[in-house]
Amino acid sequence: ASALIFVSQASGLSLRIILAAGVIGTSLASLRRVGRHLPQRLRARLPMLAGRIDAWVPRFVGVIHWLLVAALVGSLLDIWGVAEVGDWLGTPGGQTLIHSIAALLVIGILAVSGWLIAASWIEDRLNPDTGTGEPGAREKTLLALFRNAVAIAILVLAGMVALSEIGIDIGPLLAGAGVIGLAIGFGAQKLVQDIITGVFIQLEDAIHQDDFVTAAGISGTVERLSIRSLGLRDLSGVLHVVPFSSVDTVSNYARDFGYHRGEYGMAYRESVGDAIDALHSAYARLQAMPEIGAEVTGPLEVDGVSALADSAVLIRVRIRTTAGMQYAVGRAYNRCVKEQFDAAGIEIPYPHRTVYFGAGEQ
Repeated sequence: ASALIFVSQASGLSLRIILAAGVIGTSLASLRRVGRHLPQRLRARLPMLAGRIDAWVPRFVGVIHWLLVAALVGSLLDIWGVAEVGDWLGTPGGQTLIHSIAALLVIGILAVSGWLIAASWIEDRLNPDTGTGEPGAREKTLLALFRNAVAIAILVLAGMVALSEIGIDIGPLLAGAGVIGLAIGFGAQKLVQDIITGVFIQLEDAIHQDDFVTAAGISGTVERLSIRSLGLRDLSGVLHVVPFSSVDTVSNYARDFGYHRGEYGMAYRESVGDAIDALHSAYARLQAMPEIGAEVTGPLEVDGVSALADSAVLIRVRIRTTAGMQYAVGRAYNRCVKEQFDAAGIEIPYPHRTVYFGAGEQ
């Protein structure tokens, strides 16, 4: 009779525990796609947040499911008298296990929450539809660096705290990490210099993507800009990857405005005043050109006669243009000057050669 009563009580208690575990497991399963239920306004502002949440929540749900299964099995073993799980959990060892599992769950949740907050804030800054506009290349690079730094910091901090919670002394690990970091620092000085120089170049806002610059003696359009190197495409179509440690001076031809600076020669027999009038007429024609006139942002600056060369009188002029358009404006102005000089009959000197055949004594 006592055995029948024990079996009946154990069966009823086991059934209730199994049903409770099933309800809890089903409730947790509904959290696997919680990202889909975010407010539409938040989803529009942070379009990648739902995907990140749906990527991390199922992992935590899976861990909790396994813990729930372990608790269910332990409860059943304790109820049926197979193992005294409840008594063991009351011992210091059992309390330590429960504390460690709870601490690891809390650490994991805090670490992932911190990463989601940081990544979402960076995503909001990079989103051109949030009201702040399209960020520049400098902000993109610095935010990407900040995101990587935050990820590494959260990973290292959470790992150290987790190891400490499960009873591992992290003091030797920190000392070993310091020695390894020192060795890596000595062995990768060039890489460290690349990164540090790249950070300061970005902070000074010296280079943007699509700018035409000269760096490390190479001129080209900036196609790729990372924290360690610079990708320049020259006029021949060659892509040069320049590490920032090799960049000591940056010449940016596409910042704020530019100047076309040219020298135009005329024959010695021509009038300087007529030539200057022709240069002004060429400038008027340049402004009237529909495809290039809008790029001219300043008046024609005539510096005067810059040199009396071997076969020409040189007159220097300068035209202010929009950033990066000085070369196109210069080519168009050269054409206008040639046509205007031809129309005014002003000779543009070119090398002459006189052939002397000699003469007899008579």
